[in-house]
Amino acid sequence: MPSPQHLHDIYASLLIPRDTSRGYPLWNPEPNSELPEVCRDEGLRLGDVGIVKDGNFDVLFNILLPREHPVNQWSGVPTTFRQVPTLPRDFSKLSGYDNHGYIISSKSVRTSVVVNVVAPVQFFLDSQFTPPSEKGAILILPEGGGYESLLNLRAVSEEARANGESWYRYAYLERGLTAINNDSLFLITGFHKASSW
Repeated sequence: MPSPQHLHDIYASLLIPRDTSRGYPLWNPEPNSELPEVCRDEGLRLGDVGIVKDGNFDVLFNILLPREHPVNQWSGVPTTFRQVPTLPRDFSKLSGYDNHGYIISSKSVRTSVVVNVVAPVQFFLDSQFTPPSEKGAILILPEGGGYESLLNLRAVSEEARANGESWYRYAYLERGLTAINNDSLFLITGFHKASSW
């Protein structure tokens, strides 16, 4: 008998095929509440290396930040850790990438949206969803969202190729994440972020 899928797995499996350029859809994008405050305030960062567990992204370390940064001090770094040098021109940041009321849904869900704007600064989103099958997933960004990406991927790709195995050993042996597979680590090179969803 196949094991029942968790909601976070169903959600991701239905939204990933809609737009692969948007990355892995997290069920709960909130940062770990145990992270240092400076890390919780910003959330995910470019260069974060971690795993997706139960719909959350658990940060292990960040290869774009120095060893002394709070996120890297919080739980340590692999013995092979090297900060990847970057320049300001290596990054792209678009604060208004997704419009207010942006919706992404699985193919099985039909959506219709009406936005009512009331002066001076209030708007109301009225959405209707029609799920014609037994499974569907919807993500709504009422306030829109931003997008950040690393434009120059050469250095991080080379670092991942050179040290990916040691990152996995670090996660598995030193951090005790024994339920992960050798394809479970993610390196964040771009993300969409929103203040509400």
